[in-house]
Amino acid sequence: MTSGDQDTVSLLDVSFASPPPDVDVEMKAQLFELLGSAHMVPILHSFASDTRPRRFSELQEQLDIPATTLTDRLQTLTNDGFIERTSYDEIPPRVEYTPTQKTADLTPVFEYLCRWSVHYNSR
Repeated sequence: MTSGDQDTVSLLDVSFASPPPDVDVEMKAQLFELLGSAHMVPILHSFASDTRPRRFSELQEQLDIPATTLTDRLQTLTNDGFIERTSYDEIPPRVEYTPTQKTADLTPVFEYLCRWSVHYNSR
């Protein structure tokens, strides 16, 4: 986080020892709809586990996702504040995608899910 984000509370600063906050059903449905979109979890996991800027071609090669689907998912993630899209006025044009703090806060969630998966798939 930058110094200008002092009023922003990171998810990592929130204690899980307290009861979860009340979240209305619609908010939960929107989150699960987003995560349920084809290829969305691998894309988010990629950005949460590696916060460096990436180009479209790099993501497509790494994730093996059709170009139209990747374009749609990156646009959704940009609109929802999970990643930032930066265009450079160069020839050839260059566009980079960088995760925001919102995505960085998903890192422990993905780590937990990976551990959970290993634990239950090893039985």
